[in-house]
Amino acid sequence: MNKKIKYILLIFLFIITSFIIFHISKRNKPIPESTQITLKGNHIVTIELGNKYIEPGYIAKDSIKGDITNKVKIKGNVNTNKEGTYQLTYTITNSKKETTNAHRFIKVTAPKTITYKDEYDKLDNKSRGWWSGNKFDGQRPAGGADINELKKYNAYFVGKDEKVIYLTFDEGSNETYVKEIVNVLNENNVKATFFLCLKYMQSNSELVKEMADAGHTIGNHTAKHLNMPSLATRETFNQYLEEIKSVEASYYKITGKQMEKVYRDPRGEWSYRDLQIMKDLGYSSYFYSADYLDFKEDVPKEKALANLTKRVHNGAIYLMHPKNKGNYLALDPFIKQMKKQGYKFDLVKNIPNN
Repeated sequence: MNKKIKYILLIFLFIITSFIIFHISKRNKPIPESTQITLKGNHIVTIELGNKYIEPGYIAKDSIKGDITNKVKIKGNVNTNKEGTYQLTYTITNSKKETTNAHRFIKVTAPKTITYKDEYDKLDNKSRGWWSGNKFDGQRPAGGADINELKKYNAYFVGKDEKVIYLTFDEGSNETYVKEIVNVLNENNVKATFFLCLKYMQSNSELVKEMADAGHTIGNHTAKHLNMPSLATRETFNQYLEEIKSVEASYYKITGKQMEKVYRDPRGEWSYRDLQIMKDLGYSSYFYSADYLDFKEDVPKEKALANLTKRVHNGAIYLMHPKNKGNYLALDPFIKQMKKQGYKFDLVKNIPNN
């Protein structure tokens, strides 16, 4: 065997040996221990003065030991009686004394409160009933007020002229199919807006929390479902505010989150003064462009589906009442039909304000 062949064989043997040694050492090398903390909820939480801070939760995992959430230590305090930004630090230390941190910031802010303004007296406070054109030809209907005039008050009754549908549900009683409706929405990956009153929220707190966690919007529908223009006076202003604030407080107690500023007047009864007060409270008000008399009778599935289908139009805000079983049974086929026609579903809070 000549020197050249020997040299080639030696190189080949060296490569094979190195390859084997590398993989054996890699196989026997201990897996590095790593830890990770995942915060549930938002990393920045805003709460109002006086409200209790409710920890959204967290999960800690170790590459070797698995779930070690119970080993997490939280450092920091939140003084909900003093405005400011507070930091909570979540810490976990593994067996090698390596520390992993996560941080959450809690902003404590003064509640948005207003007093009755003299200029409110100059605004029309006539109580009006909302109506929609209810056209069946696919055209966008007119509503109970000029669309551009309403925008001055952050109020809307129809979305942008695109193939988007906004499902909204008004619920003031406990005789309801809300849970079943939520299940249908979740199965179809559709988010909707639920305008709820105080009693319903208090009596169905677990469901409300599940809805919020699933990404549905819980809108303010007042505490007692009263005529709000009748309370939009200097003499009854505190009662007006209580109708709104008590719902916000209940929502926070249930979910640990501030309520989104999404509002609908009870029974579709509204006034321009009422809308301005809600705007000053930071709210946007949402009427509707597609509805039918579903609140007056127990509508069967076939009739509900026919009514929903023939009222579709671009940017439609649907008003539905969950107490009717027909609405619940018609919802799944309605969603599927609309998706086949190219419609998407969205939340009213995402309606553009221009």
